[in-house]
Amino acid sequence: MKLSAAFMVVVASVLASAPIVVGKPLVIGYYPSWKKAQSAAIDFSKYTHINMAFGIPTSSGTFSFDGDWFLPSVVSDLHSKGTKVL
Repeated sequence: MKLSAAFMVVVASVLASAPIVVGKPLVIGYYPSWKKAQSAAIDFSKYTHINMAFGIPTSSGTFSFDGDWFLPSVVSDLHSKGTKVL
């Protein structure tokens, strides 16, 4: 019992002296691929990550999106605002 109490004191003191790393919070949103017209009205700079929704699985194992024709421009726009696109 004394050994376990001593161990707990050591663990507690190590944890108490460990630096606490606090980073920028993640702000993740979903954006439907077919809503290009509304993208101009959204301040994407407030998000750290945007999940492009909703991919359609293909037989080759990739995804297609209903908005494939404008997806590259949306991704470029989001990247220019510092937002990661998943």
